Amino acid sequence: MSDLSPASLHPSTVSAVRELRERFPHTPFLTLGQTVLWDEPVKAAFCRIAQRLEDAGAINRGTRIVAGVHDTDYFAKLEGLAIHDAPFVVLRHNDGDTRGLWSAAGELSALFGAEIVPSRADFTRQGVAFAKAARAYPGGAEALLNQETDAPLWRAIVHTEPHHIIAAEVRLRDIESALREQLRWGFRHSLHATGCSGDFEDESPCASRDIARRIWSWNDEFLAQNPDGTLSDLYRHLIPKVWALVYGEASCNLETTTSHDLFRFNAQTATLPRFGFVDTFLNPPTRELAKRAYDDAVRGSGIYTLDQFGPGALPFDVVIPGKGRGTLRLHEGSVIVETEEPVEICENCDPDTTARLAALLQGHFGSEICLVGKAVSLISMLAAEFLFVFHEKASAYTARTQKMNATLRAAGLDLPLHPMLRLNYSTWDALDEVEATFVLPPHLARAFGCETITARDFAARWKEVAQGGDDLRSELKGCRCPRDLMRYLATLDSDVWSQRERDYVAVGAVLIEIREKSRAVEAEIETLRLEARAETQRALTLETQKGEGYRSEIAPLRARIAELKQSAMARLNPLDAQGKPRRLTKDEKAAQNLVDAQESEGIEQLRARIAGFAAPRAALDAQIAVHRQNARDFQTRARTLVAAQVQIEKSAAARAARATREGLENEAELERLKRVRDAMWVGEGLRYTNARPTAWWLPMVSPDGRWFEKLTQTAQARLEEL
Repeated sequence: MSDLSPASLHPSTVSAVRELRERFPHTPFLTLGQTVLWDEPVKAAFCRIAQRLEDAGAINRGTRIVAGVHDTDYFAKLEGLAIHDAPFVVLRHNDGDTRGLWSAAGELSALFGAEIVPSRADFTRQGVAFAKAARAYPGGAEALLNQETDAPLWRAIVHTEPHHIIAAEVRLRDIESALREQLRWGFRHSLHATGCSGDFEDESPCASRDIARRIWSWNDEFLAQNPDGTLSDLYRHLIPKVWALVYGEASCNLETTTSHDLFRFNAQTATLPRFGFVDTFLNPPTRELAKRAYDDAVRGSGIYTLDQFGPGALPFDVVIPGKGRGTLRLHEGSVIVETEEPVEICENCDPDTTARLAALLQGHFGSEICLVGKAVSLISMLAAEFLFVFHEKASAYTARTQKMNATLRAAGLDLPLHPMLRLNYSTWDALDEVEATFVLPPHLARAFGCETITARDFAARWKEVAQGGDDLRSELKGCRCPRDLMRYLATLDSDVWSQRERDYVAVGAVLIEIREKSRAVEAEIETLRLEARAETQRALTLETQKGEGYRSEIAPLRARIAELKQSAMARLNPLDAQGKPRRLTKDEKAAQNLVDAQESEGIEQLRARIAGFAAPRAALDAQIAVHRQNARDFQTRARTLVAAQVQIEKSAAARAARATREGLENEAELERLKRVRDAMWVGEGLRYTNARPTAWWLPMVSPDGRWFEKLTQTAQARLEEL
């Protein structure tokens, strides 16, 4: 018989629960989940804890637990989904064609499964050259992402119709087929992992299959008897059954509800404490302060600030039966609900209390509408009336809620909110007393190094294996070059990668030899190009010398000849004092003839001197021509060698060697990607499911209740003030 004393519980849990029951003796505990077929019923551990403390007199009797179906969100959709054969389909989640999937109200994990989706960005951060890995994968990048990044052992139901639908309005007749397919899939894989046949019709003894059949029969009977019911009806019907199945008996003081019931907003409910938080955003003196506090809390988180919902937006949605869900806006005296087709309720009205707002909304939409806080404000609404029970890792918004509330309190506002109770499970450690043997899924089998393992060994090794996945990712990221990567892969798989590393080295040697031949030709090409440049430079030097000789020796002589000719022309046409032509005297003509004769003789002498330079200049021209021709010859020879070098580089042997090298490098990157993926699945998946296991795994693996019992005993708890 199990120990029922508080001493069998973790001290932190005893302390936290005792404090809550002393501070808030009449406040019920609340759990809220989108599907009963995932982790919420594990909180049956809290039932067991409360019962033990009550039986031991550590707390007063009468602990109330309210388990709700969170059904006021839209049901999951996937933009661009091309499947329209049925209103609901079961999909896997990967970083390819279902990258944008967000599951709500219809997710399921088989044993060891978790929604861990390694993305292309994750691979890049881990040092994977994704483009290379994709080249090694049949079908390329798209096929790689579609086929190798699925969240392991996880499936979601997705709504395929063009319009959105609130989870509370999903009809069983529409979703029944997908529900059955998903549940059968989950049980089949889970039963295989426990060593049972996944076939429901198999009559061989298997306690795990009996658990699956029981859950299946509950689901099956309700579907058959309530074809016009809703998914919320089914989940609410299953809550006490699944909680009792996990708990082992039906003594849990459990009530059920839905978020649709909790947030129903009309004249009769508007004064409930859960809607008191809304008043902070309606009351004119605090409205802008409250909106700023919300925006400051969510800024930088990826959650929309209020202005992104439109002018006057408040952090609350109105859920209207048959019409959907839309942000509530109070803008310039109008009340507007931003449904798919926005609805303006009134003009020249500005409700400043929840009572006035309820009257307006009820008058326009009826009494069945809901007023639901957006993620960060929802918790504050319900914490006014309930003690939330959360798993560790549940709700990523609470830190933002706390920041918003702290800002409001710092401004002098009174927010009478209850703290939350966080439960921290040691799910996998709690297997250490369970008699079971697992058939591990491939990624875990690779990590543990075995295909089957006892529950005790799994409990003893899972942390080490998860850490090993982290270490593996770090080591793989540290491989900076292909050969380092292959050398490391050889330490993991010697038979395959030792040979591939040798092949890589061998093909590298071939390429080195080809490159050396090419470099020898390249060196000769460079020598020829240098000689061509030198010959060209020699020609330029001689051309410069020739030009300088002309300017210093010939040009002055030509200039003197020109001067003499100009002087002779001036004497041929003498002018008088008035500038008019005149005739020369006989003596003047004689004198002029003498000067002409002397100048003609001078010109001839100058021409003779110029002619004396012809031979040296011709010799220079000949030398220049030789150097120019030599340069052209060197350039021609260089071009011939370039062609020869190209032939070496593009030879069949070179192409084959490069193709082999590239193929090995791509294959190594693909192997790195797969091992990084496995390490993420193992490390992140085991840690996540350790904190948030699927509830029905517990009785399926351990029908005798030992796993649940140990999980309860080792659960730790803490209070988180809001």
